[in-house]
Amino acid sequence: MIGYLVDNKQKRKHRSYDFYIFIVIDFLLVGFLFNSEEDDIIATPTSIKNDHQSNSSSNNSNILSHNGSYKGTPWQNDRTVSVQTVAETKFARCDVHTVLSEDGKSKINDWIFMEEMDAVNVIVMNAHEQKFVVFKQGKYAIPGETYSPVGGFIDKGEAPYESARREVMEELGMGSKRTLDALNNAVASNAATNVKDAFTVIPKAQRSVDNFGLAEGKVDEDDKDWVFLGRYRTAANRGGGFIYTYLLKNALPILEGGGTVNFKITGDDESQEIHFLTLGQTKSLLMNGQFQEVKWAATIALALLHLKSDCDQFCESESTT
Repeated sequence: MIGYLVDNKQKRKHRSYDFYIFIVIDFLLVGFLFNSEEDDIIATPTSIKNDHQSNSSSNNSNILSHNGSYKGTPWQNDRTVSVQTVAETKFARCDVHTVLSEDGKSKINDWIFMEEMDAVNVIVMNAHEQKFVVFKQGKYAIPGETYSPVGGFIDKGEAPYESARREVMEELGMGSKRTLDALNNAVASNAATNVKDAFTVIPKAQRSVDNFGLAEGKVDEDDKDWVFLGRYRTAANRGGGFIYTYLLKNALPILEGGGTVNFKITGDDESQEIHFLTLGQTKSLLMNGQFQEVKWAATIALALLHLKSDCDQFCESESTT
């Protein structure tokens, strides 16, 4: 049932994502003049502005026209003929690709492609209650409130696993026992004056890539509480970056107030409430669409399937002894 839910939510997400893309492009084509230079189209602001938003519109135009500001790795493969950039920020970029058909006999000249920096999602289970630690919050593109796991962009050159560890520390003040031990050892050896600063000096996993040049999501084999659940493209034909999904079991507080409602979140300027959910509550919220982004729903569903698999194996081994 979980797989069915994720599959259908993905289909709805892809349709709405495509619709959103075309609305954005329509806006850009109407609101901007384009100057072609080599393979890039650089957006320049028109003189038409809304009086109520003249200052913010000017600022936005400057951001969108900053060619080369996108921090991610643009997508191309052997079918890519050319790429024209419509607009970009440091986190996202809107391109028009010219793409060869699968048989190589024709070209598609209007292939809209949305770049977004790769990201991680982590569903966290605390050690003392075995509850899922999640957020309840608002999001710009989601009506009302939604539940969500830990998540954030992967920094340039950063291994996805290290991004996941960093985000859990920044957003929940938590980590695995192995991470906590490494932090305490760094402080004890005077490599850092406090646990938070110690995170910058403890050993880090090096970023590695696969045969496609994509970062691998593998975790530290000696840290059994971290589970890599898979890497997935957000929108198969339109981009949207890759999401790296993780489960952290038996998470412990590593910063002051970590893992409690009193923890002061860093690295995120959005208002978030920390909630603690039982397995049953998490399943119910998932099935009722309360994790309202498809990437979040997929991460939760994958974690539940992993935990069920672990339980089935454990129960089976117990029954045979």
